Order: sequence, then structure tokens, then C-alpha cells
Amino acid sequence: MDYKVAAPSRGLAWFQGGVRMLDRNPRGLLAVALGLVLLNQLPGLFMQSQQEAWLGLLVLLALFTPALLGGLFTAIDAASEGQPVGLAQLFAGLRRPGVRGQLIVLGVVMLCVWALLAVAAYRIVGEDNLRTFQHLIETNAKPDSPEMQAIILPFLKVVGLAVAVLFVLMAAMYFAVPRVLFDGRNALAALGESLLACAANVLALFVYGVVLLAVAFVAAIVISIAFAFLHLLGNVGALLQQGLMIAFTVVWMLVSTSANYLAWREVFGRGEGAPTQPPPRAGVVL
Repeated sequence: MDYKVAAPSRGLAWFQGGVRMLDRNPRGLLAVALGLVLLNQLPGLFMQSQQEAWLGLLVLLALFTPALLGGLFTAIDAASEGQPVGLAQLFAGLRRPGVRGQLIVLGVVMLCVWALLAVAAYRIVGEDNLRTFQHLIETNAKPDSPEMQAIILPFLKVVGLAVAVLFVLMAAMYFAVPRVLFDGRNALAALGESLLACAANVLALFVYGVVLLAVAFVAAIVISIAFAFLHLLGNVGALLQQGLMIAFTVVWMLVSTSANYLAWREVFGRGEGAPTQPPPRAGVVL
């Protein structure tokens, strides 16, 4: 396994390249990203009325998330090379037999990690504390009440554990999907390689993370102001708020995944990082 160590400043370049990717084939890329976002919204439709269906869809979606992300990576790769981009590329990872199985293995690993984390959280908090917490929520207890303060420590331990586990999982998954999709790597090997590559490029990824958080903070302020105005429009405003959040999520997913793609290209040797000039606009294939 060969990977490069990028300069810290490349973290900013990856984000900038992710933003510039929007100009490569905006209609095609936004269509694929929108399709992925809408698929992620499906479980929410059953959350209140049919919880079994909600849980089943949630598990199924988690299982196929790496494969669907592979579709978005495929669309970004096509746009980067000046090729047509279409909504059908969202399922590109599922249409390639060898790659499909390895991407699903990544999904299985994600599900197993989440399941183990849930079991560990249950053991740390304890059944009695969970019952107490549920009762306090139902009775609208204040955060500073003695009962709430008595059970806060186990929950803080769970938060700390979750942050640590999810940090490792994110590092393992960061380069794993493009390694499986484009480099033909075995899923488990790709996870290990991603961890090592992220550790070696921690400074560049730190810079990228800081830039991402700064942009998210500014975006949150702008969206909050927009929500305040839209709230005055009643039901119409509520619909516009949902549309605004979906639009933001689509752009955010596309930019962050494009930055991920450019980081993979640079770290694992395909190209020299984010291109400075966009290729000619490509067509849209549906």
C-alpha cells in the first residue's frame, strides 16, 4: 500500500476543489446528490406511524450507504473527467458485481460498529438510569434538577465513547469507499489503509475539518436568519424551510464528497490533488 502525505494547506485546497466541482456539471451532480438525500429521508416517513418499517428501512439504508456513496463518487469522477453525469449513476456501485459485494461489506462493518456501540451504551448507562431518564423526559424535568444531575455521569461516559468510536469509524471509512470503488481493494484492507492514511495526513485533514466547521457555522447563522423570516409565512414558510434544508444538505453532501474524492486522488496517487481549472461542462444523462 502506497499513500502520500499531503501538506497541511492541502486541506483548504480539497475544500476549494469540492466547491469548484459544482461548476463541472451542476445539473447532473446536483441530481445525483438530491437522489441520495431523498433516499436518506425515506425512513423518516415511517418514524411516527410504523416504527418497525422505520427501523427496517434505517438498517437497510445503513447497509447500502457505502454503495450509494459509491454512486455519488462515480458521478463526481465522471464530472471531473468531463464525462456525462446522470441520476442512474447513483446506483453504479450496486451494478458492479465485484465492487458491490465489497461495498456492502463496508455497510455490514458500519452496522456492526453501531450495534456494538448501542450495546456498550446500554451497559454503561444501565436499565434503571434509562427508566429514570425516560420518566424525567416525560415529566419535562429541568436539566438542573437533582434527579437529572444524578444520572448525567453515565450519559457523559456514553457520549465520550461514542465520539471516540465514531472518530475511528469516520477515519476508517473516509478513503475506504473510493479505494474499493476505484482501486478494487478488499473492503477490510481498505478500512485499514484508510485509517493509516488518515493518521499520516492528520494535519491536512485537521485543516479541512476546521474549514468545514467554519463554513458550517456561517451557514447555520444564515439559515437561522432565513428560518426566522420564513416562519412569518405560516404553512408556506414551513414548506420553504424544508426545501431550504434539503437544498443545503444536497450542496453540503456534494461539496464534502467531492473534497473526499480529491483527497483520495492526491493521497493515493491518482492525479496531483485538486485541479486548478475545471474541464469543459459535460452533458446530463438520465
